[in-house]
Amino acid sequence: MMNNKIKNAFDKVRAEDELKRNTKDFLSARAARTVSLRRFQRTAVAFACLALVMLSFGGWRFYMTPVSAVSIDVNPSIELGVNRFDRVVAVEGYNDEGIDLAESVNLKNLNYSDAIETLFASETMQSYVAEDGLVSITVIGTDERKSEEMISRIRSCSYAGSPDVECHKGNRTEVKAAHEAGMSFGKYRAFLEIKDFDPEITINDVQELTMRQMRDRINEHSGESNKHSDSKGAGGHSGNIHHGGNEGNPDGRQNHGGN
Repeated sequence: MMNNKIKNAFDKVRAEDELKRNTKDFLSARAARTVSLRRFQRTAVAFACLALVMLSFGGWRFYMTPVSAVSIDVNPSIELGVNRFDRVVAVEGYNDEGIDLAESVNLKNLNYSDAIETLFASETMQSYVAEDGLVSITVIGTDERKSEEMISRIRSCSYAGSPDVECHKGNRTEVKAAHEAGMSFGKYRAFLEIKDFDPEITINDVQELTMRQMRDRINEHSGESNKHSDSKGAGGHSGNIHHGGNEGNPDGRQNHGGN
């Protein structure tokens, strides 16, 4: 009987020790799983935050990337960078007056047609237009369809109804050349027209000219060319004058003189 009591007592002690070990192992395993879960949660949160930042940054870059442009030239020369959503995301002046004009009016995030409307309504722009200023608006779209859409929309606005506003389409090759020359595209385009009949002229010669002055020079040459043509027809003079006609100028640059 005594031996059974002693045996039962030892069995009970061993059972309690085993229970303690099992409990300790269970708690250790549970603690390890909790630590692992917390690490996983922290890692998941970190990755989620990183993904959100990258998505936000990528979306912001996508929004802020210009894909089209509108060049506006009087004597101030500025260009509006337009994103895929037709919003102005960049405004750059290409001469001192253009820089002042760009800084005087907030055009960013406006639809490009609203931005031009706002620009024309500004006191600064009005002061230049009032000085018998010819305004040249040139559109450079992502493709022909987009260019047509943009210029059609601009021409439907009230400011485009003035006889002192010209609207043109440009191409990216000439835009790149214009920017490399430090000029807006609209002014560079007029410079090319002048250079057709005055090959010696340089970019520096036209930097300070207004669009009205440049257009007057183009129109003056156009008139001289017409006189030469009439004279040849009447007097039978020989020889070819290769200035100013539409031949060799598929964009019809010489046809804008009557605006």
